[in-house]
Amino acid sequence: MTDYKKETQAWKELTEDQKRQLFSLKENIEVVDGVVYDRRTGEDVTERVSVTLNITQDQANAYKVIKELQTHQKDNGGFVFAFISESQAIQERFPSLTQADYAILIFMSTYLSYNSGYFNYCYLVHDNGKKMDKKALKALLGVSRNKFPEFYKKLVAEGILLELPEGLAINPHVFYRGTNVDKISTDYRYTRVFKQTIRELYGKFTGRTLAKLGVIYAILPYINFNYNTVCKNPTEVIPDKVKPMEIKQLAKELGFADYKHLAKTLKSIKYKNKAVFLFVTDGSDTRKSYIIVNPNVVYAGNGKHLESIKVQFN
Repeated sequence: MTDYKKETQAWKELTEDQKRQLFSLKENIEVVDGVVYDRRTGEDVTERVSVTLNITQDQANAYKVIKELQTHQKDNGGFVFAFISESQAIQERFPSLTQADYAILIFMSTYLSYNSGYFNYCYLVHDNGKKMDKKALKALLGVSRNKFPEFYKKLVAEGILLELPEGLAINPHVFYRGTNVDKISTDYRYTRVFKQTIRELYGKFTGRTLAKLGVIYAILPYINFNYNTVCKNPTEVIPDKVKPMEIKQLAKELGFADYKHLAKTLKSIKYKNKAVFLFVTDGSDTRKSYIIVNPNVVYAGNGKHLESIKVQFN
């Protein structure tokens, strides 16, 4: 540890000429692989110089948050960005799609290339980078021969799937994978959808149960991006001002006639034996429960509240 008192005393004892030499050295040093050199002479002056990085506690905390978020992203297999409108339900944006279609679409999004091709288009590719054609896409999705043509036509008609000369791509205003996400659109908000989690869930829900998984995509417009709470004001950043959305209202927003059916559906979706949708209530009236979404599935925050959200699913 640096003894600043001794350093101050040593500095006072230097002559004016010595001080000028040290100031000159300070302006002409270069650090290479931990060794400090005088640029003018090439001399190793490591023993005469102490190089330190001064950071504030706030900066250290911010760096810790960034590292934790990066680890979280890696642990869940990376992510794609899903673009949603705060004021528009998914069923309003894509009226021809069913809830089962939502599940297939969000699974498809985990096979996007990394910001390649025209402008910001991301192509559908295998994990080895090879682009998919229509036949390969059908095989990947596991959709029946009778249902696939209808699903494919709906995606094209809704402007979600783009048939480009270089291959099949997803509209970047729907799903995107790349670094310049802020340049895509100012009309939509975006959240991370984690690839490994969605793929594992897709493998568990097939046939008639596939529609259950589609709820994840349908519920995105109502998730607060800072706290992963299903709420009425998803862009609110002040905790006390977040207004949780009760299950009855959520059912209405998603088009469920019976809120109990929605609650049962949400509770049936689990990832590694952990709830994807965690119900929190202060009493016995489940109608007044609010819902927290597992951040291993979707998460849009900057990482500041990530650990406090994750601990609720342990």
